[in-house]
Amino acid sequence: MRNSSKAKAVISSFALLSIAAYAASSENSPRYTVEGSQSVVIPVDVDPYEMSTDIEAVTGSKTIQLLTINPSQEMLDENDAAVREYQTKIKAEPNYSTIISFDKSPGAVDLGMGITPVLDQGQYGTCVTFAATAALDARLNVGDYIDQQCSLALNKYLGDDFWDGAYTAVQILQPLKTYGIIPKNKCFGSKYPNPNQSVNSTQYKSTSDKSHAAKINWNYVGGRDINAVKAALKSGHRVAIGSLLSTADSNGINGFSFTINGKKTNGGLWACDQAGSRSYCGRSNAGHEIVIIGFDDTQKLFKIRNSWGTRVGESGNYYMSYNFFNSMEMDHTEVK
Repeated sequence: MRNSSKAKAVISSFALLSIAAYAASSENSPRYTVEGSQSVVIPVDVDPYEMSTDIEAVTGSKTIQLLTINPSQEMLDENDAAVREYQTKIKAEPNYSTIISFDKSPGAVDLGMGITPVLDQGQYGTCVTFAATAALDARLNVGDYIDQQCSLALNKYLGDDFWDGAYTAVQILQPLKTYGIIPKNKCFGSKYPNPNQSVNSTQYKSTSDKSHAAKINWNYVGGRDINAVKAALKSGHRVAIGSLLSTADSNGINGFSFTINGKKTNGGLWACDQAGSRSYCGRSNAGHEIVIIGFDDTQKLFKIRNSWGTRVGESGNYYMSYNFFNSMEMDHTEVK
């Protein structure tokens, strides 16, 4: 759980978001709070012919941080209603043992990420920072440009310590629009991860790239609206979403494995269930932020860019069933 200073940072962040962060709640209160992060271990791909000192390559596992979420009663009721509807009307997911690549599925929308590579947040609760900056990198078509270390260091100076969790992508995008972007690996002598660094706004603005400010825009949606996400993607805008994840086992976190383009993945499918499995849709106190980059109404899937490196999923890309989205999505931010 967060200590008192981190709790204050969350509260100050709610003030920063103002009406946008509260608009979806009829009671004018936040849908959930972020109360720190929690460590979990997921399996990763290992190349038996790779000579590496990378601990992941040696052990075949990776420690990641999920956000610890405290849902509001409104969000719990919404979650329960979605799960009841799934259990009574749908009852089981399609068989996703094989997924058709979106570029081969008629009618599918796949924005991709341009020249922005798969990022890796490492063992820190920085998924919101990584999702927001990856989506913005892709929006600006600048590759791996935004320095996450400096974004985190600036926000720390501004009173928000996001190393252990943030609320929405808006909290990351707003300072980048206001203060500019520090390019990758130019954060005043520090490289990610350095949780102790704080960069004051004057120093930051003295070297930041402010040329993209007019292109940094967003639309925050505080409820589950699958049609709004599809509309954003059709308009060419990637969507950063917060999703609950079950921590019951690795399938709930890393997802089900599947075959795509003749290759078996290591996890990568978030779905409520698959044949013979338990259900992974329901109440949870664990959350994660990722970027939706495409959708396919034929397969009823979203395509996701994750920030856990390339040894998981489809070389770092994930998929999420519409049923899972309807049951587990928390909120989303369209990066315009």
